[in-house]
Amino acid sequence: MSGKSMGATNPQNAERRIVPDAVVLELYKKMLGVFCIEERLKILTRQGKVSFLASTRGHEKIQVGTVMLMRPRHDWFFPYYREKAIAYALGMPIRDIFLHMLSREGDPSSNGRNMPEHFSSRELNLVSQTACTGTQYLPAVGMAKALKKDGSDAIVYVSSGEGATSEGEFAEAVNWATREELPVLFVIQNNGYAISVPQNAQTTSDVHRIAAGYGLPSYHVDGTWYETLYQTLPPLIQRMREGGGPVLIEAQVVRLESHSSSDDQMKYRSEEEMARARERDPIMQTERYLLGRGIMAQAAMDQMRAELQAEVNQAADEADAAPAPEVGRITTKIYSDRTPFFEQKAPVYVSEDTISMVEALNRGLREEMEHNPKIVMWGEDIADPKGGVFGVTRGLTNMYPDRVQNSPLAEASIVGVAGGMAVGGYKPIVEIQFADYSWPGFMQMRNEIPTLRWRSYGVWSNPMVVRMACGGRIKGGPFHSQCVEAMYAHTPGWYIVFPSNAEDAKGLIKTAARCDDPVLFLEHKRLYRHISSKTREPNADYRIPFGKATIKREGNAATIVTWGATVYTALEVADEFDLEVIDLRTIVPMDDELVFNSVKKTNRVLVLHEDAVTLGWGAEVVARIAANCFDDLDAPVLRLGAKDSFVASAVSIEDEVLPSVEDFRREVTRLLEY
Repeated sequence: MSGKSMGATNPQNAERRIVPDAVVLELYKKMLGVFCIEERLKILTRQGKVSFLASTRGHEKIQVGTVMLMRPRHDWFFPYYREKAIAYALGMPIRDIFLHMLSREGDPSSNGRNMPEHFSSRELNLVSQTACTGTQYLPAVGMAKALKKDGSDAIVYVSSGEGATSEGEFAEAVNWATREELPVLFVIQNNGYAISVPQNAQTTSDVHRIAAGYGLPSYHVDGTWYETLYQTLPPLIQRMREGGGPVLIEAQVVRLESHSSSDDQMKYRSEEEMARARERDPIMQTERYLLGRGIMAQAAMDQMRAELQAEVNQAADEADAAPAPEVGRITTKIYSDRTPFFEQKAPVYVSEDTISMVEALNRGLREEMEHNPKIVMWGEDIADPKGGVFGVTRGLTNMYPDRVQNSPLAEASIVGVAGGMAVGGYKPIVEIQFADYSWPGFMQMRNEIPTLRWRSYGVWSNPMVVRMACGGRIKGGPFHSQCVEAMYAHTPGWYIVFPSNAEDAKGLIKTAARCDDPVLFLEHKRLYRHISSKTREPNADYRIPFGKATIKREGNAATIVTWGATVYTALEVADEFDLEVIDLRTIVPMDDELVFNSVKKTNRVLVLHEDAVTLGWGAEVVARIAANCFDDLDAPVLRLGAKDSFVASAVSIEDEVLPSVEDFRREVTRLLEY
């Protein structure tokens, strides 16, 4: 059945009643309710009270009708921005819809933080959305993965217009869901336009045929007429509930209004085209059906419309009377209240022997998997027998074959699916093979994952860990040597961890595994097995709080603030100059107090890191010191990092780019001579 086009019954000639009359009446009433909401929203938009309106007109039937064939409050929904009919059909109170659209205090979707048209409700299993096209697909797959692992028969609805299927994340989601036979219902609402761009400028194929190429059972239906959908979808949904894997429905719909309140479709659509579209108006077609079969009289329709509009107007008026969101709370609910801050205890070692950072991470992960059965892992090549390109996860698949697996070579999938599975109650700890390759996942790691708690006003969260190998001096060249902490630190919502030795790596990975927020865990490749980073192994109870730096060497001449591999660059000459060396251990949060106290003691400071100097994390450290310790400084605050260049492969010019011991000695001398 893949790629099959299901012909719709002609509404003018149909005699048989395929859809029961009671179902048609329910469908009509709900569509009419959405219509009344849209009509009032158009007025509020013209009044300047609604900042963004994307009308559902022409899409109502596929949205309302699909919800009617599913199980609200049991199934899960990841809609896109043109789907207020989904929220309404699921049972979201009309007043709540208007509170959200008006961005007023008490808006249950986001309390004014998210854009209008981005609905959210934990009660309705309606997950908070972003405005980014196509990014909802991967978290939806992650949620389906969680449901399947739980043994639930719930399914996941995820949707977009046809334009968003040009995004790579749509293809990645189709691939993952099909490969793992996950219960995802992909609904593509094809109205022919991505704003003003027609479908033939997006693809020469059809969406259902593209999806069928991945092996995904795909169907093409008329989304303005209910009979085919009513016949096609129920057996497919039942098959999904029984473990039959995903399905894609491409529904041909019409867009009766402009793309949004900021668009004028008459600039690119003719009146003749609009007349043809209006002939397929889902509400009008349903009215003709009801009248033609004597199911409902015109007077009853008029009365229903009037009653619904009165109900909508009352809800809109109540919402319009609500105040604007209260100020003073904007930075709340970025992180969980259950933050990983606690009193650090001295480690209890398991033996006198030392272990490498790779061994420490492996044992920490193993202990946490034993502690928490909800921890799952995936990444490129992480399964046994390889156990990752650096061997960090070696042996874990053998111990937990159903919880540690290889992933497709697709970084957006690795992190995006993890985000969705975390929403579903699991604790994914996933691996990006090289930090340099994380950028295909940056859309998820900037716009989806860290914003979820904030944009939903604390209703949703996705606690997860992303491990990345980073750093140079392994002859990795420009694409295996990047330090990325500054790029990710610019996005609120992430904790960023960067250990320099085995003991810290184990203590911090265990804290990350129990954190209630997303954690980016950076592992310097050069330190994985380097003798300098080896330590005795702390026992299974050892955890290190985030935001607590450590003094690696006490001194009086100057403070060196550093992290990762450059800790050892500093320590190599620290005795020579009597330097106090601080290892930050976590970038976000940073231990300002320890740093400031050290600066006030030594009165001189140099920040040392491996990332490029320009806009590296050292710039932030220097700014904080300048703002808080200015009166205590006897010299300018200096920075030493990599040159503003890409890291070369040849050792001689790799050394030229990255900060060396000699570079450090020169800068310390300059600092002390000031």
